[in-house]
Order: sequence, then structure tokens, then C-alpha cells
Amino acid sequence: MSKAQFAIIGTGEVPCGMYPDRTPLEIASWAAYKAIKDAGINKNHIDGVLGAMSIMDNDWNTEVTFGRLPEALGIKNCKTTALVSSGGASSNSLRKTAQGLLLAGHEMVLVIHAQRFSTFTPGQLAEGFAKAGADPEWEIPYGMSFNALSGMLAERYMYETGTTIEQIASVCVAARKWALLQDNAMNKKALTLEQVLGSKMISTPLTAYMCNVLADGGSAFIMTTAERAKKLVDKPVYILGEGSEYSHRNLTKAKDLTRMKAKSAIDLAYQQAGLGPKDMDIAEIYASYPMLTLILFEEMGFCKRGEAGKFFMEGHTSPGGRMPVCTNGEALSFGHTGTGVGIALFVESVRQLQGKAGRAQVPGARFLVENCGGGAFMDTHCSVMSNQLL
Repeated sequence: MSKAQFAIIGTGEVPCGMYPDRTPLEIASWAAYKAIKDAGINKNHIDGVLGAMSIMDNDWNTEVTFGRLPEALGIKNCKTTALVSSGGASSNSLRKTAQGLLLAGHEMVLVIHAQRFSTFTPGQLAEGFAKAGADPEWEIPYGMSFNALSGMLAERYMYETGTTIEQIASVCVAARKWALLQDNAMNKKALTLEQVLGSKMISTPLTAYMCNVLADGGSAFIMTTAERAKKLVDKPVYILGEGSEYSHRNLTKAKDLTRMKAKSAIDLAYQQAGLGPKDMDIAEIYASYPMLTLILFEEMGFCKRGEAGKFFMEGHTSPGGRMPVCTNGEALSFGHTGTGVGIALFVESVRQLQGKAGRAQVPGARFLVENCGGGAFMDTHCSVMSNQLL
């Protein structure tokens, strides 16, 4: 694949939070129409529609699989529709599928995510996320959950690097500062370091504010070829480089718990783009838990091993800082929308590079690095994006 062969021309997003009266179809349609309007295109030029899988909502997944989206949106010339999922890594799988359709001759591909958790009981949610990504023989019988797995990962990272719990908590504070600038974010109240550290202990050493909260939400984006994009919008966003790596099925089988082979994927994305960490204006990190944000920030080359916590605590990643990170607040403060966390960060990446990020806009942003990952931190997918062709 040649560099910058594909581009994104429009995005859409709905408010994130608890909206039990809002149906998945309403979420999907709202986000899709916003993306179409943002791109300024005739929707009938869209000939591919991809839907992200909704976690725990099998009825909606069946609807998407069997062609609900193109018909509901009134897209008359659709040739291909599909449901795509790789858990939290779905934003990468959706983009790769869209790229394949474009290489096969499609004109434009619309990608849509819709999630509604608010109609499930707390018990159903706890059971669903206790079993997801956990080994049925060695982990699930012992009460394993994502919070428990993440607590162990945090303990190991602190042991290996000397990072303090205060530094891990500072990631949550920075994320909330960004979320306060986002109209669609779930959390609207300021958060202090003391509040993070003083909140209820969930899974040692992680407190309640160090764990993300599930939420309803949705987003969409439209992808086309780079050549076509230049004729359609003033500022397309190009994918300059990509890299992927798979580490493990279950966290207990990870060979390097606090690195998870992320660096090889990140380095490949930089290599393809012909750029490096010093060229990046923003890092949009999908982590869901604060210690993983620090791990990936270091693997991306912005700090030496064990130094990211100090960097975050000094405010360098917060609004106005020299290296903005997670400018939508990510899962910690924007809200965890299942397979949509990475899609929301990707949409935010496009907004930043198009200069459409509103109060959260990073002035003069030209290059950024973003990632996603799924399961019990099973893989890493990284891309370098820009509003410029090199």
C-alpha cells in the first residue's frame, strides 16, 4: 500500500451518556447523517456501509448484519454492507475493511458505530465484562474481570518502573480536563488528584475514578481515496502509516505484561509515514485504564521508560500542554462505548486535523499518532495521520 492512499472526509458523533430511550438505530442514523453533512456530499455517492458490532446487543447486530443501515439511511446506491468487529480494535478493522472496498472500486465507505448499555442491568454488564477476554479455565472461575486484570497490570508496571499511584491518577485528571471541553462527553465535572485517589477502591491499586464507566454513544466517519478526497473537501485527513501487532489471547499468557509488543506496531507506523515522535502534535491513546496510557505513551517514544507518569503529572499532556494526549477524554472521561472507544478517538483525530475540534482544538495540529486495541489488551494497532500529503 502506498503512503496516503486513503483519506477521511467527514465525521459525526452523538452525545455520550446514559440514554435508555434512545434506540441503536436512532444513534446510528444521527451519527451517520452528521458525518454526511460534515463531508458535504450527496449520500447516494456512498456505496459501502460498515457497522461496528455492539457489545451485548445481539438483536442490533443481527439488524446491521442483514442490511438495516443502508435502507434506514435511504442510501440508494449501496453495493456492500457488513458488520465488523475486533472488540476495542474495531476502529482498525473497520478502516482496513473500508480500504479493501475502496481498492476494489467503491467510491465512498460510511463507517457507523452505535452502542446502548443503559438498558442492561448492572449485573448483566458485570457478567458480560467479567467473561470477555478472560480464559474460561484459568481466569473466569477465579472472578477475573477487566478491572482485576488492569489492577494486576498496574501493580506490575509500578514495580518495574517506579511509577507512583499519584502519577497514574494524574492521567485521569488530564483526561477529565479534555472532556470538559467536549460537548458530547459523558462527564461534565472537574476532577482533582485528591478525588481520584480518595475514591472507592475497586481493584488494587485502581480506585473508582481510575476505572472507566460504560455508556451509550455513537460515531461515524466517511472514507474515500486520497485523490477523490482532495476534490471533495478543503482539508482531508490522510493515513500516512499503519502498524499492527498481536500479543496474546489472555492477559495471563502475555510474555511482557507491561509492553505487549506495542512498540513494533508503533515503529512500523512511524516508518511508513517517514516521521517520528518529535513530529507529532497530538497522541490519541486508546487505553481505557490510566497505567496503560502511560505504557503506550512511552512505547510511542514520547518519554523514556518510567518517565511518562512525571510528564503527565506536570501537566504537559493537559489542555495547553506541549504534548496533548486523548483530547476527547477517552474512556476514562468521555465514556466507554464498547467497540466505539477507538472509533470515537479516531473521529476526534480527524476533527483535530481538520480544525473542527471546537474548544478542544489544538492550534496548528498537523500530525498525530493514534492507536486502538481489543480484548484483554490483546493487540495494538497504530496509525500516523495528517492533514498534509508528504
